[in-house]
Amino acid sequence: MQSSFHFGFLIRQGGYRLPSKLYRCLILSISVLASQCVTVPPACAADKISVDTLQAAVHSLGFLETLPKDGTINAGVIYAADMPSTETSAEEAARVLNSTPGPNSSRLRAIVLSTDGLSQFRGRLDVIFLMPGSSGHADQILNVMHAHQLVSISDDPACLDRNCCVLMVHSGQRMEIVLNTALANSVGARFSLVFTMVVKRK
Repeated sequence: MQSSFHFGFLIRQGGYRLPSKLYRCLILSISVLASQCVTVPPACAADKISVDTLQAAVHSLGFLETLPKDGTINAGVIYAADMPSTETSAEEAARVLNSTPGPNSSRLRAIVLSTDGLSQFRGRLDVIFLMPGSSGHADQILNVMHAHQLVSISDDPACLDRNCCVLMVHSGQRMEIVLNTALANSVGARFSLVFTMVVKRK
């Protein structure tokens, strides 16, 4: 069963429907999380990863049961080493993440790294956000993910095609979230049952 996840409503396939109480609770929790979003400077609207997408990605992390519920979550913002022009977009995305409330009682600390820098990084990372173009270094990214049990998130469908992102989150007329279940299992990521029931699964 697959179903598309959108803020405000669910598209159900195959005649399956969530129990009404569970459905209302899920929508209420998403609405509360969305109300916590902070206002960011207009310049961020031109980012390659939109503010809406980044905030939705952070909200999705609230359903990741293997992520710390409080304290600081170190989030790597990864750009392709052979595309240095994307570093500026990565820095803009990091500023948005740093100003967005973390899931549950946590706070985010964004760290901008190239794909080469990711392989050499010796600090702690809890999750990584992949900038467009970084999927060209999928093997490099996957080695780090498996070594450190990291969840990766991107809005670039190419990352999903290259199997290097656990979550693909994309905002447009509708918010779309796709979960790569095989990759999630391989890095030890466990999402809540409700979340897995209402997102698309690859």
